[in-house]
Amino acid sequence: MDTYLFDGGRITKMEVDYEPACNEKIPLAKELAKKNPDAFHEAIEMMLQLEKQTRLGADMVSCSRVLVAICQICFDAGNWNALNEYVSLLVRRRSQLKQAVVKMIQECYTYVDKTPDKETKLKLIDTLRSVTEGKIYVEIERARLTKILADIKEADGDVAAAATVMEELQVETYGSMDKREKVELILEQMRLCLLKEDYVSTQIIAKKISIKFFDDPAQHDLKLKFYNLMIQLNRDTSFLKTSRHYQAIAEPPRKKTGLTPADSSTSADEPKKKDEEKKKKEEDDKDKKAEVSAEPEPEIELTEAQKKELTEKLVCAVLYCVLAPFDNEQSDMMAHLSKNKKLEDVPAYKEILRLFMSKELINFDTFNGDFGQVLAENDMFKDSTKHGKKCITELKDRLIEHNIRIIAMYYSRLHLTRMSELLNLPPNRCEEYLSKLANSDTIRVKIDRPAGIIYFTQKKTASDILNNWATDVNQLMSLVNKTCHLINKEECVYSVMCAVED
Repeated sequence: MDTYLFDGGRITKMEVDYEPACNEKIPLAKELAKKNPDAFHEAIEMMLQLEKQTRLGADMVSCSRVLVAICQICFDAGNWNALNEYVSLLVRRRSQLKQAVVKMIQECYTYVDKTPDKETKLKLIDTLRSVTEGKIYVEIERARLTKILADIKEADGDVAAAATVMEELQVETYGSMDKREKVELILEQMRLCLLKEDYVSTQIIAKKISIKFFDDPAQHDLKLKFYNLMIQLNRDTSFLKTSRHYQAIAEPPRKKTGLTPADSSTSADEPKKKDEEKKKKEEDDKDKKAEVSAEPEPEIELTEAQKKELTEKLVCAVLYCVLAPFDNEQSDMMAHLSKNKKLEDVPAYKEILRLFMSKELINFDTFNGDFGQVLAENDMFKDSTKHGKKCITELKDRLIEHNIRIIAMYYSRLHLTRMSELLNLPPNRCEEYLSKLANSDTIRVKIDRPAGIIYFTQKKTASDILNNWATDVNQLMSLVNKTCHLINKEECVYSVMCAVED
């Protein structure tokens, strides 16, 4: 029977089976190179002749064995220069079989960690990366070699070069690579870009990962790594996104509930009956699977240290949500966080969240007296760090903005001096905050500076504007109809008077 193999999408017929020749010559060449180091080149020459025969005869299995044997002979002899030379030579040979190249590269990949020194290791990696460039069938090996090279450069302190090397990989396009390994490499790209402070590239790379991947409980470690990197990326630019990332981490890991053997069995395992019965059973199985998937996945039992860590993450989520500028999304997030039962373990932070959700003024001195000590113990509000100083400033701004929103809710007109008393701020600072909130379209305000009076107007929704317009139109049409009626009445009276006079 003829033997065929698929090579690069082409069907190639194997002309001759060289397995007997390989069984005879490969052990002979290895033994020759091992016993007599001077016969190294003679053994390699013997293998090269056999490689040519297997390659031209399209014997993929035997050709793979020969290429691997050449690499093994070079490795056993400790001749790393010859290994690099023959790898480059064999890959470029005419009609070289792709599967044989894959086997050879995989064999050489195992030698990377066995190199005697760093220079030899770098040279071998460079050789393997150069021969695998642009070849889809060895993209996984090239990605792994690139990761090793990036680790070496990072260990040498050259983070920028390590990041540049890793960014060359378009891992998301690798169809043959396992999804978990893809995510690990993408996370490594993000980490290196963050180290060299390339935040734009980090943001672009982060979008290559679908967060649905982290729904699998088995990927919980990658989920933590991803969100920690995203927190480093967004903590100084977007408090709202940072809060969302902390909420994702604060969720405890869950264990996957599998189907029971009775549920997972299909109708194919049983004797075949009528088509109607088979369809009915399949529908029942689908219903059972849907019921199982609808059930919430049970949480994994956590230690006290893990529970404490999750509580700290939840506290950070609350604080970053409070520090975020007010808008509809931030308001919804505060309402969502307030329903979390785990906040009962940290009543101080639950009270902070309640104050910012309430429609009452918050006195800064009272707030500082009640929660100043608690917040000072949190790493977010450390005076010694740049981020801590920024958080303290932002918290003061959020308090003032909250109070201004509450004042705008209850007052339609207010003297500037009275507002400065309520906010405990000088008038010029009050104007700054009013202008800031007006520019962000949080409140509608006008200031009569000569009179020192502030006018607040409520922001109207689209439906309110439309209703007012419809009411105005109705009033206008009523006036037009009444005017037309009066005109007609006058015309009738005038015509009757003219008729009587005639």
